[in-house]
Amino acid sequence: MASKTTSSAGKKAALTAEEQQKIVSGFQSLRDEQTQLVQKTQDLEIDLKEHDLVLSTLSTITDKQRRCYRMIGGVLIEHTVGEVVPALQANRDQINNVIESFKQKTEEKAKELTAYKQKHDIHFSYERPGGQQQQSTTNSANNNSDSGTTKKEPQDSGVLVEKDT
Repeated sequence: MASKTTSSAGKKAALTAEEQQKIVSGFQSLRDEQTQLVQKTQDLEIDLKEHDLVLSTLSTITDKQRRCYRMIGGVLIEHTVGEVVPALQANRDQINNVIESFKQKTEEKAKELTAYKQKHDIHFSYERPGGQQQQSTTNSANNNSDSGTTKKEPQDSGVLVEKDT
């Protein structure tokens, strides 16, 4: 397990496995919240496209007294085109506002995640500088063939998190 070290006036203090787990779980919960916001935004964007499609279809109808049906809460309700179009436009505007709100919250959550990563010195395994992970593997293989023993490579400070696949 990677250890986290902090240096203040030259002193290093390693975190315990439990502390590392708390940091990683806090990071994961922030990522989950951000993912949920993105998913909700995508769902609302689909709804917005559906509203636009219906509005474009209804705009071709010239008879505003023509009957149409609108599903509200799982129940089909009969209306006229003239009644439905303003309601759909109002819904579309509200959905747009919520989408913008979710996008702002997603950006705020991204900033919060970045700050959390920097505060706790969190790095993903693919973010290691200079391909150090591959270099360590190569050095270990060379050390095994030369002396028959494995030398421990110094670990990076920080908490490593595997990338979700």
